Amino acid sequence: MTIKHRYVYGFVALIMGISFLGCLTTSVDQRSTTTAAAGAPIAPGSSLPNVILIIVDTLRSDHVSAHGYSRPTTPNLDTLIAAEGVLFHSASVSAPWTCPSNAAVMTGRSASAVGSTWETIGKTIPPGEHTLAEHLYDAGYYTAGFTSGPYCVNGALGFDQGFDRYDDSFAANTSPNKARAEEVNDLVIDWLDNTWVAGLGGTKPLFLFVYYFDPHTWYDPPPPYDTLYDPDYSGPLTPELFGHGQTAKSGELVLSERDLEHLVALYDGEITYWDFHLGQLLNHLNGINLLENALVIITADHGEMLGEHGEWSHAGSLYEEVLRVPLLMRYTGVITPGMKINTPVQTMDLMPTVLDYINIPISDELQALSLRSVIEGTAATNTRSIFSEVDGITDPNHSLYWAAPRDDLRAIRQDEWKLIYHRGQYDGDELYQLKPNSLYETDNLIQQQPDRVRQLHFDLLSFFFPQRIYLPFGQK
Repeated sequence: MTIKHRYVYGFVALIMGISFLGCLTTSVDQRSTTTAAAGAPIAPGSSLPNVILIIVDTLRSDHVSAHGYSRPTTPNLDTLIAAEGVLFHSASVSAPWTCPSNAAVMTGRSASAVGSTWETIGKTIPPGEHTLAEHLYDAGYYTAGFTSGPYCVNGALGFDQGFDRYDDSFAANTSPNKARAEEVNDLVIDWLDNTWVAGLGGTKPLFLFVYYFDPHTWYDPPPPYDTLYDPDYSGPLTPELFGHGQTAKSGELVLSERDLEHLVALYDGEITYWDFHLGQLLNHLNGINLLENALVIITADHGEMLGEHGEWSHAGSLYEEVLRVPLLMRYTGVITPGMKINTPVQTMDLMPTVLDYINIPISDELQALSLRSVIEGTAATNTRSIFSEVDGITDPNHSLYWAAPRDDLRAIRQDEWKLIYHRGQYDGDELYQLKPNSLYETDNLIQQQPDRVRQLHFDLLSFFFPQRIYLPFGQK
């Protein structure tokens, strides 16, 4: 390893400079005051399914064994969800960092439509948005959320809208030792056993939202997962030295091929550790009969760059490594076990999908689409455009300057073609053909495909800037 600079940043900088999260966290059994009036309670024995939404931070799909990864990173996800339900091979997030991606999942609208940017991070989901939790509350569900991680999904940012109980107490964690999956499970299981089973269960269907943080940097899985995939490494790379990837991204820290192998092994160890505790939670849910009639959804908020395209971390690009995530659903007796779907979808499609399965009308304001017809085989395949976005930061004094790109980036994927649009930087645009045997971008064909670029460019602008009149391609 060539170490140009070994200085380890202070933790406030390492958690992306989000110091404003010193606000109060919530852990209460009362619904947020921003939600709409409650619907009629559902009587015991209702046929409405429980809805269990599990999101894990920073999990790229090609490191999931159900997606064909060489390491057995996710045996519980593979057997308890993929084998019992449906796996989407081509699921993309709407944005490559936590706040806007999760906002899109919870609202069914793109980050720019919701207004989630670097500058609005203090209120990621505005009160005017009608969230998935609010829809389910209004339909008679009891809504409970439990989140981990020091930022981006806590109640102060609007994620508690619609929840009877929203426990984000781990958001106050200011230690580099993030709250682990085992701790999250302890919190969820204690509430299930002592509150849900002991009193609330049987009166309403349950919407349970659980958010895990483990694969996010630092990559520091506990034993034995820290040496599970690379027991013989003796080099200088440590989780503390890599941190959140700032020094690697800046070029101050240069990893050798062997160091990179170890870094990936640590990342995979985080995934396998999380998967073990995912299995513990699912087994407990099954033991208290919450899976008998349940729509279970598992996905991630974004992937991770591990040196591809010279990029590290996740928030600075729109390459497939940060956009492709696992998306799996299980609904016993409704979704055929063992299904694998190649149709391109987006994680923000989860909101209308849930509403569709429980027969709640889907608003025309949503930009997402229900996946029910795709799962049931009645929808057209491979005809949909997939959009993603991330804003740039040009001020070097901005606390998140290191993480963000310099340009505002927008991307569109149609079938195997993908255009990355650098707003205001014509020479920066990129066109890739995504090959069947590879998820990722290789050769930039922007000069060789002018007609295709022109059409993709028009479709992209029509989605992100529908109120404007467009000039011919090449004029921005």
